[in-house]
Amino acid sequence: TLDNFVSALYWMVLNFATLCRLGGAGEYTAQEACALAAEALGVAHSMVSETTPAHRLAELAFVDGIVCFCQAEAIASKHLEVPAEQGTPEQMCTDLQKTALLQFEHAYGQWCHAYGEKHLQTVKAITMIGLLQSKVNGKEAGIEWSRRELRIREELQGELHPRTQQARRNYMTMIEERLSRGPDYEAIDLAIQAQSAESGNASTVGVARMLSEAGQFENAEVVLQQSHSSSKPAGDMQVQVEAHPALKGKLDQGMPLSPLRSAEISLHCAEILNKWAASSPEYSKDIMIRAAEYALQAKDMLEAELNVSRTQIVESKHSDALYWMGLNFATLCRLGGCDKWGCQQSYDVANAALAECQKLRTGNAAEHLTAEVTFAQGVLSFCKAEAVKAGHLKSIKMEKTILVERKYLQALQLFQHANKLWTSVFGEKHLETVKAVTMIGTLLHRLQGAQAAMEWYSKELKIREELQGEMHPRTQQARRIYTSVLDAKLLAERREEREEVVDMTDSKGSGAGPRGEGGAPAPNMGAAGPVGARGAGQAAVAAAVPANKPPGGAAGGAAGGT
Repeated sequence: TLDNFVSALYWMVLNFATLCRLGGAGEYTAQEACALAAEALGVAHSMVSETTPAHRLAELAFVDGIVCFCQAEAIASKHLEVPAEQGTPEQMCTDLQKTALLQFEHAYGQWCHAYGEKHLQTVKAITMIGLLQSKVNGKEAGIEWSRRELRIREELQGELHPRTQQARRNYMTMIEERLSRGPDYEAIDLAIQAQSAESGNASTVGVARMLSEAGQFENAEVVLQQSHSSSKPAGDMQVQVEAHPALKGKLDQGMPLSPLRSAEISLHCAEILNKWAASSPEYSKDIMIRAAEYALQAKDMLEAELNVSRTQIVESKHSDALYWMGLNFATLCRLGGCDKWGCQQSYDVANAALAECQKLRTGNAAEHLTAEVTFAQGVLSFCKAEAVKAGHLKSIKMEKTILVERKYLQALQLFQHANKLWTSVFGEKHLETVKAVTMIGTLLHRLQGAQAAMEWYSKELKIREELQGEMHPRTQQARRIYTSVLDAKLLAERREEREEVVDMTDSKGSGAGPRGEGGAPAPNMGAAGPVGARGAGQAAVAAAVPANKPPGGAAGGAAGGT
C-alpha cells in the first residue's frame, strides 16, 4: 500500500509538472498544475528517512530535476511569469536548469550504484543529463550523453522501441547541427600543423586527404581550391574563392606546382566532392556538377601528361580519373543532367569513361581495382534506372517498368560481385567493401522492399561506426537511412494494429473500439522517472502568475565515395 502511494505521488508530480511545462490544459492552468506538482513533491520529500534505499533517493532527485526543468520551460514559453523582485525570466530559467542538471546527475549516481548504468531507470537520468547539458553548457556537452542513451536503449529496449527511435533522432539532430557550420578555418589550420609535424611540410593533397578522411569535406575542398586557383573548373560553374589567412604561406612550401600536381589536386577535388554529396540526405546537383568538372579536368591534364611521360604513376592516376568521371557523370545523369551536360550526355560520358577504365585495368590490374570498376558499372546501371524512373531518360526499346527493374537487377549483381572481390582482398570491415554493402541495401530496398534491406542497412551502419566513427558524415547518412526504414516499419505495424482493432470492432457490431494505453502522442521531451523533492525555484513558481496566453504545445543516391 505504501509503495502504491509513493507511485501515485510520483506520477502526480511528473504529470502535473509536464502539464505545467505545456502551459496547462483542461481545468488546470500552468500555475495550478505547477502548484499541485510541488504539493505532491513536498509530501514525497517528507517521507524520506534514514532507511530510504538508494534507488528511492534517486527517484526523489530525478523528479526534483523534472520539476525544475518543467518550471524553466514554462517560464521560457511565458506560461509562467516571474515576479520582478526575483530577477529576469532568463536568469530564473538558467538557475532552474542548472539546479535540474545537478539533481539529474545525483539521480544518475544513485541509480548507477543501485542498478548499474545499463538499466531503464538509470537511462532516464542519462536522457535528461544530455538535454540539460546541451541547454546549460552548449550542444557539444550533450552529444556524448545523447550517444550513451542511444546505445543503452538499443541494448535494453531494442532498435524498434519508440524510445530508442526518439533517442536516435535526438542524437542525429545534435550531430547534424554540429556538422552544418560551413568552413572551419581553425580545423584547417590544425590539419596543416598536424601534416607539417608528420612530414615536415604541409602539402595541399596531404592536408585535404586528412580532412576528408575525418569527414570534413567542405574544409578539404577549401584547401584544394585556395591552394591552386588554376586547378578550378573553367566556365560558368567556376568557383571563386578568396584567399584566407589560415592558408597563406602554409601549404606546399618549396614545392613547385607541376602539371602532374595540378592534375592530382583536381582528381582529389573530384573524389572529395563525390564523398561530400554522398554524405548528404540528398545529392546536391551543384556539388555533383563541380565533381564531374574536376574529374574531366583531371583526365584531360593526365592525358596531356601521358603524351610527355608515360610513367606508371601517371597511368594509374589516369585510370583513377576515368573511374571518378564514371561515378560523377553517372550520378549527374541520375539527377537529370545540367545545362552543360544533359542527362543522356552525362550517361554517355560516364559509360565511355568506365569502358576505357575497364580496358586499362584488364589483365594486369590488382583484384581490388577490378572490383572498383565493377562497382562503378553497378552505379551506372543504378543511376540509369533512377533516371528512367524519374523521367529524365526515355525507354525506347521496352516498357519503362521492365527497363527499370532490369537495370536494378543488373546493378545488384554487379554490387554483389564487387562485394565478393573486395571482401576477399580487404575483409568485410573496410571502407571499400562497405560501399558495396551500402548499394546492396539500396538495391534490395528498391526491388524487394524495406524488410529485405534492413540487414544490409544495419550492417553498413555498424561498419561505418567502427571504421569512421559515429560523428562522420557517412555514418550519419547511414544512420539516417536506417532510422527512416525503422520508422516506416513501426508506422506500418501500428497501421496494421489499428486495422485489426477496426476489424474486431466491426465483427462484434460495437460502436466503440477498445482504447489504447495513452490516448495522446508523447511530447518531444516528456517527463519520465520516479519521485522528487523541493528544489530551487519552487518558491518562485508558487508565487508566479500565469501569463495570459493559451496553453502551448510541445514544441539517398549512388554511393561513389566511402
